[in-house]
Amino acid sequence: MIPTHYTITWKISGLLLLSLLLLRLQTILFNFALFDAHSFDLIRALRFDISLVSYVSLPLSILAFIASRLRTTGTGIWIIHAYGILAFQVILIPELWDLIYLNYTAKRASCDVYAFYAFGEDSDQFKSLAQRFWYILVLYFIWTFGFILALRKLCNSRINSISPIKGIGLLFMSLCIYFVLARNSLGPKPLGIADALKIQHPTSTQFILNSPFVVLKTIQNKSGAKNNLIPLNLEKTHANPRMNISSNGAPLRPNLMFIIMESLGNKQLHQRVNGTPLTPFLDQLATKQNNTVGSKGLAEGKTSIECLPALFAGIPSWLETPFILSNSSTNQLTGFPEICNQRGYETYFVHGAKAGSMRFDALASSLGFKSQLYRDDLSNSSAEFGSWGVHDHVVFKQISKRLSQGKKPFMLTFFTLSTHEPFDIPQRFKKKYNLPSAESTSYRYFDDQLRTFFEQNKHERWFKNTVFIITGDHTPVHLDNAQYKTADYFSVPIFIILPKGMNKTISVTDQKSIVPALCRALNWNTKLYSFAPRSHEDLIRYLNGTYYIWNNQYELQYNETNSSWRVILKKVKKTSISEKKTLNLKIEESKTTFLSLLQRFRRDLRLNKTHR
Repeated sequence: MIPTHYTITWKISGLLLLSLLLLRLQTILFNFALFDAHSFDLIRALRFDISLVSYVSLPLSILAFIASRLRTTGTGIWIIHAYGILAFQVILIPELWDLIYLNYTAKRASCDVYAFYAFGEDSDQFKSLAQRFWYILVLYFIWTFGFILALRKLCNSRINSISPIKGIGLLFMSLCIYFVLARNSLGPKPLGIADALKIQHPTSTQFILNSPFVVLKTIQNKSGAKNNLIPLNLEKTHANPRMNISSNGAPLRPNLMFIIMESLGNKQLHQRVNGTPLTPFLDQLATKQNNTVGSKGLAEGKTSIECLPALFAGIPSWLETPFILSNSSTNQLTGFPEICNQRGYETYFVHGAKAGSMRFDALASSLGFKSQLYRDDLSNSSAEFGSWGVHDHVVFKQISKRLSQGKKPFMLTFFTLSTHEPFDIPQRFKKKYNLPSAESTSYRYFDDQLRTFFEQNKHERWFKNTVFIITGDHTPVHLDNAQYKTADYFSVPIFIILPKGMNKTISVTDQKSIVPALCRALNWNTKLYSFAPRSHEDLIRYLNGTYYIWNNQYELQYNETNSSWRVILKKVKKTSISEKKTLNLKIEESKTTFLSLLQRFRRDLRLNKTHR
């Protein structure tokens, strides 16, 4: 059969896919010490390869149509071959780069890494890198020469011309096939980097991905700032996210249950609507909890997906793009669930929405949760589904059932749904509460279901030996216009309820501080990576392009775009000259500490150092 221009483009796509598979094998051989064959998923890896090749092959279909309309067949073939070689370069160069980069960072380079080395302070390193890793250049020429030879042999035949109508049909068919294969998903979300995170082994994720796919998926993300913020010697003095927690006491192993309530801010507590208390049970728990400053808790960000990295891995939300959607989403983390796994815990993440919602499944795997339960695992009855997923009262029942039968001890995290817009709860509860808004009804509904869960399980053995941590993921966004202080934008409760006999005093105001505080209370000797504020350190948040740094004396606002600082004193009073000098020195110290932390955080993200 005489091939057409389209047949040639399909062959080139196949050759690109074969080349990518061989390059993956080369990457494994070069970085064999990092590779874990037991957790490698070849089928999942092939999905990423097919997706990438389909992306770069989309223009081939258009070129095939253009070439078929040219009078000179040779010119059309030359154009297709030239694009094929260019597409191979797009695949080859990132793969060769990561032969070395993987060995140093245990992750594939995202687009901002190339921008950093090309346009940042490290751009002058290319010459020394080429001299040190000269064999990469040799491999580049060998691979390119081999591809050109294979391309010529594969496509060296006479071309059959086709009619315009048939050409349009083939063009449409090719574009549709490539588009579907590129998305690699029939759902609303195309295949993304986070889909590789479902592998528990942190470095095997990098071998499932391919380098050009990572670059493609991160090219639209804003890269981190490339300028040095502060001298390195000052950074080392003021910024160290590595924690060594030690204790001489006997380690405790109670059950641990985290309940992360959607859109729960401190302003929802102790409220009445038309005389009806909004959260009576949570109000009651507030008086019993063991966190001495729990009513002054602070969420990390303003979206749900910012909560889990902060809470369980100490990752701050100091990026324009949330961590799980950023170029650093495949970084290795020191997840608290993994620490619990190492101590014999069963770890569960429970969320009533579909698997994949808000990328929670990928993030939960990265953090170390062994078991994950989502909508289809919790119920098969459509009557128990709301707009987002399974209603919270159904999830509570499933949790009770599982915990009464499961292995102990456990660490379980339940991320709720019902208090999320559109505040969808079962109709019978709407009639029961008769509150004026769907939002207030949803809060009362969840509060009652939490009360029921506690009442029904309080005599269970597991319940009597469980530490409960209850917090909101973020404040309700629609209330932001009523805030007057920066802290109000992030103000959520942090309740820590200890079992009887565990006489501990805990003081936590920051979500990133919960895990370190628990490890100390449980006498766990462990190492953590965390940007949790140390004692007497300023609180730091990022919101809408501005960094906010504050303590009980002043607030600093830093706009990095124009390198401007704004200082707001909280206590205005007459001060002496010496007091002013002391205050100015403290403000400068706050600036230095903040810039040190930010610089360290950015470098750790880039170099995959966000773990112990």
